[in-house]
Amino acid sequence: MTYTPCYSLVPMHLSHAKSVSRSATLCLFGILLVPTPASPQNTPPQAQSSTSSRPARHDSVEVVAHLSPDEVEEGKLNDAYQLIAQLQRKGTCTTEIIQRYQSEVIPLAEKSTFNVPKSKFLFLANRDIGNCYMAQRRYEEAEGSFKKIMDYLPVWPGTDDSDYPINFRQIATAQMGQQRWEAAEESLNKSIALFDSQIERALKSDSEFARTELAGNLLGGKARSLSYLAIVYLRQGRTTEALKAAELAYGEATRPHVQAAFVNEVLKVGASIAQQSGDQGAIAKWSQRSPRPN
Repeated sequence: MTYTPCYSLVPMHLSHAKSVSRSATLCLFGILLVPTPASPQNTPPQAQSSTSSRPARHDSVEVVAHLSPDEVEEGKLNDAYQLIAQLQRKGTCTTEIIQRYQSEVIPLAEKSTFNVPKSKFLFLANRDIGNCYMAQRRYEEAEGSFKKIMDYLPVWPGTDDSDYPINFRQIATAQMGQQRWEAAEESLNKSIALFDSQIERALKSDSEFARTELAGNLLGGKARSLSYLAIVYLRQGRTTEALKAAELAYGEATRPHVQAAFVNEVLKVGASIAQQSGDQGAIAKWSQRSPRPN
């Protein structure tokens, strides 16, 4: 979920206003991980959702004959979606790309008689449109797109997927762009709570992958949401809470199996918040924390 430029959310009296972002110094990192459907994470940001779950399609009549009707439908929708998504991945997200999602993918998906491919491509198209709106600083429209995909998310990828808490964070970033701090705080707290339940399940899983790589990605996602919450608190003038949230983010980011990128994002946000707070103890503490090699 990777299509938005950097934007600053430092208090306006302390910094010139800048454009909305996915990375931080205080810039927001990784919306759109993607992403990802990111990856989660960012994905995919925000990278977090994939269209690769269907069987490989070939021109062979024999292979096509073995596809179920819903797999055939998914293939058609995927072909239409990928034509536009590949253009979006190349860089600038134009109004033409948004219009093509709206005219070529969404109507086709809405006509589908199969619930899973229908929900999947309505989710993906609206998520990517939201990321485009974020890149264009059209925050209110971005919020609408991210909220709309909540209609489809329970079917695909499902509420047990990391896209669920990630999407609440994406809604929050759009609200932050509008300086709607209370709404953003509420969305981020939902994101954090959902990450908590997913992390708990992953750590208790019988699967080694779930306990290590998956748990690490979920912990990183929670750390990112906590960092955004710290920014929201700072913009509200709640400096003590901002520093506390940044510390919580650092604690989650430095747990086992969390990727270095999450740690480094938290370090940049935390150090910036410490500087803005003027708290000498916090400034010293964050200055002693070193980035990790990616």
